[in-house]
Amino acid sequence: MTKMLDDLRQDHRNLARLWDLLGRELNIFKQGGLPDYGLVESILDYCLNFPDLCHHPKENLIFDKLADRDPGAMSAIGDLNTEHQKLTELTWRFSTALSNVLEDEQLPREWFLNVANEFLSFSRHHMQMEEVLFFPAARKNLTDEDWAELEAATEVVDDPLFGTDKQEKYQSLFQDIMDWEKTLKTMDEAEAREKTSRTI
Repeated sequence: MTKMLDDLRQDHRNLARLWDLLGRELNIFKQGGLPDYGLVESILDYCLNFPDLCHHPKENLIFDKLADRDPGAMSAIGDLNTEHQKLTELTWRFSTALSNVLEDEQLPREWFLNVANEFLSFSRHHMQMEEVLFFPAARKNLTDEDWAELEAATEVVDDPLFGTDKQEKYQSLFQDIMDWEKTLKTMDEAEAREKTSRTI
């Protein structure tokens, strides 16, 4: 039974979409422009209210079960619980920095960008580690009985941003994601047409 794992991987795909959108806004800020602070604020609010409260606790349960089944895998994966704690701390730090900016506090742009980039870089690195090391180890070593036990120990919570019943406060963020991905698709198609025309 790996539905739980499949759901977590879908969460990762969704988070990757958010990181791309956040990266766009940070690049605007880096170039001296004015990013959509409301968008960034919504992304951080979502991170504090879904991954930190629903996604990571499930991974922690799997991690603890995997530690019992295959202690040797732990050396490559590291301490997942500690990484999740650090992610929460980085999210709050970024959120606090953003709040200070929105309150018109005079903060060095470089400092704010460093805080934001540390959050984004660590989030991406952590997620990649889970995809490459943690999830495959769990899929390989945990039994059907383990997965059934894990499923029974977790509450099913609909994703407030990407789920079937989106929360109203995230409707605008979801639309921003869709618009951004549509823009990227249009740019890719235009680039492909340009390459084709050059080869004719």
